[in-house]
Amino acid sequence: MMVETRESPRVSVNKLGQFLTGTPALRKRIIFMQKHPPEPQYLFYPEATRAITEYLCHGRSDAVLRHHQRCLVEAAAQNPEDAHRLAFNADAIERFRVAADELAHSHAVPSPADASAPPLEVAGVSINVRPEMLLRSMDRNGEMRSGLIKLYFSMHRPLDERAGQYITTVLQEYAEQRLEQQGVVDHRLVRVFDVFAGRVFVAPRARQRRLSDVRLACEEIAARWDVH
Repeated sequence: MMVETRESPRVSVNKLGQFLTGTPALRKRIIFMQKHPPEPQYLFYPEATRAITEYLCHGRSDAVLRHHQRCLVEAAAQNPEDAHRLAFNADAIERFRVAADELAHSHAVPSPADASAPPLEVAGVSINVRPEMLLRSMDRNGEMRSGLIKLYFSMHRPLDERAGQYITTVLQEYAEQRLEQQGVVDHRLVRVFDVFAGRVFVAPRARQRRLSDVRLACEEIAARWDVH
């Protein structure tokens, strides 16, 4: 169910990754869904996002994941759609439990990211990045390094290498504009984690060509916004 029509072009960073590697039909659908978003309760993975963030930021205790799964199992669904959403969130947490070690980083300390940070503006499009976690680490010279973690949820559309690198490229650009006081951005600490696929993508060192592709994609979204 859709409750609003967004007047200004915008896209989430995860959908932008799909857009950059998608078919024309998929790109058209992404623009339509970004312009006419569903009601907040139809957003599928807030509970899993909360569980994973809490787990990583508070000692990586399996008890955290079990607690959130139990809450999802015991929650009273309001309708069949809500029941599906609760089940999918519980499944996402279980998938994460299996692959959690993929996000291990011996020297980086995660903490919840600032959810109020403004979007990244590119070619007339607001890119909603909203990373879940900030990573900070001290290098061998005692200098602070920073990065970000973004979670990606899709049961049926896993990220491929190209989409993962596009998303992490945007994440790094966002980090360099937003984390000036958190330490130098280290591309090795800029990551997107495909929860259902159990796969981590790390920002590439070279990114100018990908940033150019991002700009062209945003130009396309802006040009086609009023059409959809």
